[in-house]
Amino acid sequence: MAAKKELSFEEALEKLELSAEALKNDNVSLEEALKSFEQGIEYYNKCNAILNNAKQKIEFYSKQ
Repeated sequence: MAAKKELSFEEALEKLELSAEALKNDNVSLEEALKSFEQGIEYYNKCNAILNNAKQKIEFYSKQ
């Protein structure tokens, strides 16, 4: 089994936006909406982690 490719910030943000768009669709079932919501939370957390990591690096290098 191949290792999962780590998403870049841009890829995770795009997938988060797609999840949000799916939730706006009136023709989506409750199950599909819940799945999109859960995926959106995962992509949000990924984006947030990447941004926090970048912030820490900026703060670290700004102090030097």
